[in-house]
Amino acid sequence: MKHRFAVAAVVTASLFATAAHAADWPIAMGTEEGAPDQPLRPLGFLQVVGEGTSGARVEGLKSKALSKYEGARPTFNTVGDSDASFGLTVRRARIGFRGSVPSTNKQVTYFLSVEAGTAAINRGSTIRLVDGAITFSMLPGARVRVGQFKLPTMDETVEANPISGELINFSNVALGLMLENKVEKGVYVGGAYAFRDVGIQVFDTFQRRNVALSYQLMVSNGRFGGTDEDNQKDVTGRVMASWVFSGKANDPHRQELSLFAWGQHGTRGYGDRRYERIREGIGVHLEREPIRLRAELVYGSGMLVLGPNPPFAGEPIAVAPDGRALGGYAQARVRLFGKLLLGLRYDELHRQLGQGPALRVLRTLTPAIEWDFTPKAKLMFNYEKRWLGAPDGSEDAQRIAETIADRVLVQATVTF
Repeated sequence: MKHRFAVAAVVTASLFATAAHAADWPIAMGTEEGAPDQPLRPLGFLQVVGEGTSGARVEGLKSKALSKYEGARPTFNTVGDSDASFGLTVRRARIGFRGSVPSTNKQVTYFLSVEAGTAAINRGSTIRLVDGAITFSMLPGARVRVGQFKLPTMDETVEANPISGELINFSNVALGLMLENKVEKGVYVGGAYAFRDVGIQVFDTFQRRNVALSYQLMVSNGRFGGTDEDNQKDVTGRVMASWVFSGKANDPHRQELSLFAWGQHGTRGYGDRRYERIREGIGVHLEREPIRLRAELVYGSGMLVLGPNPPFAGEPIAVAPDGRALGGYAQARVRLFGKLLLGLRYDELHRQLGQGPALRVLRTLTPAIEWDFTPKAKLMFNYEKRWLGAPDGSEDAQRIAETIADRVLVQATVTF
């Protein structure tokens, strides 16, 4: 309860701060502000990723229950759903349209996109609807967006990845707490939720000179795609306060100092019961060329998807319906010579807090290099130095955790 009050206090305080989230993504993605008044504008991007690890295998297991995994490669040392330790994939191949409805003076706009790549959102599908939303901007101070679109949560999840994403993979925090996957009887059902939901959102931004205040409030199904399975709803809210150095709300690289806070509350069915699912976060973001800095702290309670248990191919996906986790990240980026970007991120996730032997601590340090050929084509290189700890786990659990290998990734991105 004290934690809830602390987060609520931060949310309230941020309404009056002179700092928030760099780039006003609800405006940039949900409206056509700053764009031509056109009924149809094509958009899309392609991301091809090569990745690999040393493919380390487990040796020296002592328990009889785990002895069959002697010499096996844990899933965290493989690429995708295969047993391979390196590979090349078309991770995202997304195409869509956006625009304004004729004769509405851009007060009615839409956004539509589909995914044909191999990202987790497309698990079990050839092509899948990603975004399908309509925005009504008639009411001053209360734009209304309906359909399927991004939830107003973590900083790295609300941004447009091909435009502003600084690293190839999301942080452990985003993947472990925000990339929701439905699990039934130990297997994934459908694709990952891709930080999106189906619902209705009220939002807007208010700016006076250099100070901008933004808010988003969303009520959603708690189920990505399709119709709701029950009468339970998620409620998600985010507030931002920004000191804007330059740039408009629809600018993906608006120069600003930022403080933001968000919270999400809902329930999920698992087995024959329903469990609370809570996610809350606070963070800071500075973008003023040639430097970009940001950090965020996230708390999660309920419905933690833990992956295969034990972590080997073919084992059932474990879920902690009452589990708790706390994580955060800090990252920095500097632009040199116009087209060269150097970055560094450290992220850490403590999963299954208070659960003794089940506690896992994931840490990753990621140096990054990016070369922007043009504003619409770039090449990224990431080296992920990874650690996995099982501080109170058995000797075998610690032995398995210690085999986690570093990962190297290269990604080419083209947008249009």
